Amino acid sequence: MVRHGVLSAHLMLLQLYLPVTMASVPVPRPPAHAALVVRSLPTASAEERERILEDVEYNVFAFPAGLLTCDFLSDSGTSAMTDVQWAALMRGDESYGRNWGYYCLLDAFRDIFERGNNRQNIIERVLAGKTDVEFYQTKLLLSSEGGLVNGGRYQLERPNFFILPQGRCAETLLFSTMSSMIAEGYGSHPEHGKPTTIISNGFFDTTGANAAVAGFQLQTFTQPGLTDPFPHELIGKKNNFKGNLDLTATESYLKENPGKVSMILVTITNNWAAAQPVSMANMRDAAALAKRHDIPLFLDACRFAENAYFIQKFEDGYADKSIAEIVQEMFSYAEGFTISLKKDGLANMGGVLCFRDEGLFAQRYEGIGMLLKERQILSYGNDSYGGMSGRDLMAASAGLYQVTDQSYLRNRIEQVQSFAQKLHANGIAVLSPPGGHAVYLDMDHFFFGCNRKLEDFAAVGFTLELIKEYGIRAAEAGPFGWAYDLKPSQERVKIPNLVRFAVPRHVYSDEHIDYTVAAIRDLYDRRHTVPNAVITRGKNMKLRHFSAGLKPVPVDPAINDTYLGEASRQLGHLSTALGQDAAAVDELTKALALATGEWGKTAVRQGVDQAGWVSGVCNDGSPIEYSVSIDQSSGKAELRFLTEAQPSQNTWEHLTAAALRVNEDIAASYPISLERFNLIRDLFMPTELPSTDPAKMAAWHSSAWSAAKGPQWKIYLDPCASGKENALSATREAFHRLGLKSGWGLVESILGPDDHVIYFSLDLASDADEARVKVYVAHGGADATSRSLVAEVAQKHVSICPDADAFEIQRFFAAMAGDDFGRDDSTPRKKSLISCFAFSSKTGERPVGTVHFPVDAYVSDDAEVKRRIDAYLASVGASATARERYAMVIAATQRRPLRDGRGIHAWASLKQRAGGKRDNTFYLCPEMFGPRPRL
Repeated sequence: MVRHGVLSAHLMLLQLYLPVTMASVPVPRPPAHAALVVRSLPTASAEERERILEDVEYNVFAFPAGLLTCDFLSDSGTSAMTDVQWAALMRGDESYGRNWGYYCLLDAFRDIFERGNNRQNIIERVLAGKTDVEFYQTKLLLSSEGGLVNGGRYQLERPNFFILPQGRCAETLLFSTMSSMIAEGYGSHPEHGKPTTIISNGFFDTTGANAAVAGFQLQTFTQPGLTDPFPHELIGKKNNFKGNLDLTATESYLKENPGKVSMILVTITNNWAAAQPVSMANMRDAAALAKRHDIPLFLDACRFAENAYFIQKFEDGYADKSIAEIVQEMFSYAEGFTISLKKDGLANMGGVLCFRDEGLFAQRYEGIGMLLKERQILSYGNDSYGGMSGRDLMAASAGLYQVTDQSYLRNRIEQVQSFAQKLHANGIAVLSPPGGHAVYLDMDHFFFGCNRKLEDFAAVGFTLELIKEYGIRAAEAGPFGWAYDLKPSQERVKIPNLVRFAVPRHVYSDEHIDYTVAAIRDLYDRRHTVPNAVITRGKNMKLRHFSAGLKPVPVDPAINDTYLGEASRQLGHLSTALGQDAAAVDELTKALALATGEWGKTAVRQGVDQAGWVSGVCNDGSPIEYSVSIDQSSGKAELRFLTEAQPSQNTWEHLTAAALRVNEDIAASYPISLERFNLIRDLFMPTELPSTDPAKMAAWHSSAWSAAKGPQWKIYLDPCASGKENALSATREAFHRLGLKSGWGLVESILGPDDHVIYFSLDLASDADEARVKVYVAHGGADATSRSLVAEVAQKHVSICPDADAFEIQRFFAAMAGDDFGRDDSTPRKKSLISCFAFSSKTGERPVGTVHFPVDAYVSDDAEVKRRIDAYLASVGASATARERYAMVIAATQRRPLRDGRGIHAWASLKQRAGGKRDNTFYLCPEMFGPRPRL
């Protein structure tokens, strides 16, 4: 690469847009299954789905599944069974007492959860119809004890395995029976008759509700860091097991509440915590903690196989272990577990409760097995089937083996991972790393900048729009579902703001996923119009999300605030986007209030007042502009605002007076100096304007804040105030008065006949050595897309700026110009390129150069600007932090789809600093008067 020289534009474009290598794409892993039966999907219009939503009171659970294209409401019982399961289903035995499916399920549990690699697979003999008396005596009726599934006579004497219709029935049976035994003084519980607590890493909604209805207090201790950022490039390579039980918090609670905890329940994977896995180490330590406190540890094992896969792939010491071995170890730490066979059983129905024979749980609740069996028979049916059909028993038995297959699990986890990665690639934030069965949208991020409060239930509005517009169903898993509005403040902080897309197993192809991603992206692009929701019925119901009535509430996009109020709101969002703390927001807002004065307290007009002073600060006439400078490498950013004092009357005298009043107000409140400004004031603020070429401003004021330097003020002046013909001489004289004569000589040496000085700025710093002087030069003669002009500007920077790199300048301009780059036209039709040269006595006479491109003049809409900037940042190897901050900055500013017009992006610039450091600054319009039309 040639540095400090002018590179061929054609070669540069090849480097920008051609792949780095022409190597072939590697062949992906082979598919894990093929589809043999298909179901046609319905066709319904958005208007038709809207009418149905109204009929069902806008409750997503009540919307007819037959009218959906993709249904991500739940992965429970919605999976497609395998051909092996269908074959097993045909061998279903519907006998009332001891059908062979009962024996198959019991032994499948022993195989899967206790035997590790030493499975017996008796189901294969049953499927083949090769069962005889000897087989029954030596296999199906064989007596065994001491484990999670007693066999033979021991299952009759000390029952510890209970079949139910589904997982929540197992929870109901377990919690209600425990509660009644505690109340009646059974067993050896130290807190007879008193309310006790169950601790968990995360209760699923029905689990927590069943425990609460049974009288238990709930304590959720999820490992801190659930919503912490996770490097996108590490997805599929690393996992920090965000679903873990917080052992420190658990132990503290146990010490503070001795004898008051009945159970520790570890959910695998943690469905409450966005399907995040639990590590083996965490389960092992949780079991040891529970044992020290004489408390039984149970597992909510609905997605045990997915959890085992995460352990195998991401936890040290398990890469060489089989899934069977890992599952065996996981359950060796448990006193018992509940499971829904509708998840990691691949069945459409079924649940099981079992506990360890003669273990801690059995000892603490002596005789509970018989009591559970009585209630099972009373409520669900004979213990041989527990409410399940013989066909479902066989399908579930076969499914347990299939779900622990290595290739199945890889395909399952990678499909969910791919879903999450596609969303991320489209700018949609998901909780990362993705979990096992679902992708969770981060709705705080989704609605960032939209001024939505948690109690607005905007995430519900999103799910309603998704159904109406695209026939896709997802589930809100946030403020509405967890009853944020009914919780005390200490509980509210624990509630996440998520929308869950639970992926049914074996059902959807990449085509379905891609359709869903595109639909979500479209709603994200117009998220400002997504409605909120209100509860119209059932606000105080338990598990209200299943049955409550709702109604969407349209959102008014109009600005109903003052200039200061609206700008402060946007500054707050921008500061958050850059990771700044509350002090930065306070300082910037305080500075903005000072700079806007009384006019900032007036209401924002519906359009530009052409009869008054029309500010040139922003492209749409707004008197406020924001800019964000981002270091390409580190992502370190600085936020600034730029304002123009608004005169009480539309005259030069009043405009000048308003600007000078801001100067005095700043000087009265901040440690600045006006001494250098007063040296040059007469050059840029004449008492009278020329009759032709009236000035475009008296002065603009800019403020930035950093933790290191505090507030930094700057003033911008108009060299053309005394006439365009005097701009050069006024600027030259200003440099001379400020002691920068030689610096100006450098700039003047590169000016051509089509170059014009258009702005002059001065730092209002008290330290003259730190205060910079900047001059802005417009390069006329051709459009900003001109190849020859770009090369000429690059060479000018190289000739006087020691850190300038011609290639980087040309690469930046080419990226910003997009497909228009390279047109050589001597007739300028649009805005010109601008160069800025910054001087200070501290850095010497050589300037720091910045080039500016007027992006809004060369695009049809802001979506195209963002596409170009994203591509540019990727091409220069900008850090993930820098790219993410740029994206967040745009999200913080926009209040409409980017494709609907242009104007949010005004300018983009590139500054080159010593050591090869590069900053990009993005100049953003608040669009207080609406977007500019598409070109």
